[in-house]
Amino acid sequence: MKKHVLSAKDIRQIKASGISPNGVEKQLACYRQGANYLKLNRPCNVGDGIVSIAPAQRKKLIDLYENESRKYKLIKFVPASGAASRMFTDWFSASEKGGFSTNEQDRKLFRDLKKFPFFSLIAENKTGAELIKKKDIGGLLKFILTDVGLNYGNIPKALIPFHRYPSGKLRTALEEHLVEAAGYINGSGGISSLHFTISAEHKQEITSCLKKITAKQEGICRGKYKVALSVQSVSTNTIAVDETNLPLRDAKRDLVFRPGGHGALLANLNDLNADLIFVKNIDNIVPELLSGKNSPFKKMLGGMALKITQENFAFLRSLDAGEPDLAEIDKVVAHCSQSLNIVFPQSFIKQAKKKKVQTLFSLLNRPLRICGMVKNDGEPGGGPFWVEEKDGTQTLQIVEGGHVDKRKPQQSAIWAQAQYFNPVDMVCCIKDYQGDKFILDNYVDKNAYLITTKNEKGIQFNALEAPGLWNGGMAYWNTIFVELPLMVFNPVKTVYDLLRPEHRTTS
Repeated sequence: MKKHVLSAKDIRQIKASGISPNGVEKQLACYRQGANYLKLNRPCNVGDGIVSIAPAQRKKLIDLYENESRKYKLIKFVPASGAASRMFTDWFSASEKGGFSTNEQDRKLFRDLKKFPFFSLIAENKTGAELIKKKDIGGLLKFILTDVGLNYGNIPKALIPFHRYPSGKLRTALEEHLVEAAGYINGSGGISSLHFTISAEHKQEITSCLKKITAKQEGICRGKYKVALSVQSVSTNTIAVDETNLPLRDAKRDLVFRPGGHGALLANLNDLNADLIFVKNIDNIVPELLSGKNSPFKKMLGGMALKITQENFAFLRSLDAGEPDLAEIDKVVAHCSQSLNIVFPQSFIKQAKKKKVQTLFSLLNRPLRICGMVKNDGEPGGGPFWVEEKDGTQTLQIVEGGHVDKRKPQQSAIWAQAQYFNPVDMVCCIKDYQGDKFILDNYVDKNAYLITTKNEKGIQFNALEAPGLWNGGMAYWNTIFVELPLMVFNPVKTVYDLLRPEHRTTS
């Protein structure tokens, strides 16, 4: 396939979308080349890539965070553009058929219905109550999922009621994130800052919801919230292709572009002006009592980020100040190896002193991420691995299954040995020792893109995803993995996850 596959009309469409024609050509080249695979060396475990924090050390890190965090700009960054439709995949299917595959499944839904947090919204509605009374499974699902009722199939996951409290009040995932943030993100003046990335089409309803819940929560906690929203730029969209890698076109013969995955949010992250950025997914949020029990672990990660940042900056200033002696160089090498998991190239030991200083400065002067890791209990998703790099070194990476060549028995075996899972619970430090922001795009593994097969309305096509935000998007950051208890990870991937004990506040 050659460049002339794009017509003059295509070029105009591409430019109008804020995407460069050259960028689209590179995307098409990625399709032709196919996905790249990482070379796994071994999974990370405690003592080998994952740090386990003893209670006494945890207290020190929490104390450090509580004593010093107000000197810094803190923010909670929540990717929240995910549609709730995926939560209800099974219900959509049943709605189209007028019910589930078996009568027992239909009866089970009616038995479970009262346990869902949004039950009261159905029962207190005249139409909803009538559907329950008639046991009209098809009508009930249509009421829940479409605009004849709650319309949950067409709104973002952030606006779905996740929890019902004994008083009867409901809280959406969005509101629960505000409540949780107040427990560990308190800047000067008691302000809790949050940033949500959202879909452009839902901006108005999310903005409206935020006005109500921030006012309510500020009245309860007597603190203040500073909440900002951003959307994934359309300039990060990627072109879709058919099975022959030719550009996919719609009924009007226009090119079809799709969001480039959460890795495209790297620009949104880079736009933040903060020293510590706590990153957490919208659907991993629990009721207030449990989130309060989880807060110490957030502070522990924050304390670790402060400790390592302070140490990194001290060494960088020393290296930048002049000619450090050999003893000082040895200290920096030990810090890089022991604290930052940096594996030096074999050539390092033979380098001249000046070259060693340059190498150490380059390795230290990078963005930092402190990533919580939990024991793998079967949840789908990525995990922590040692990855072999082309220069013979190894790096710590969060690896997704799509980046592993499972046709190779050795790689498949290493993948299967993983004992830990990435819950997306991390703290990011994106400023250098002089207080300037890093250009995060400089630390991306550009070859860590993914190609996925999609099927929409009976049309099958391939879609290109940018290197994942916490995968290839942070490949060349300094990385520390910290063991966390499984209690911090309670995602809601399907509606039935809301029935788990961790999400129940009433019987």
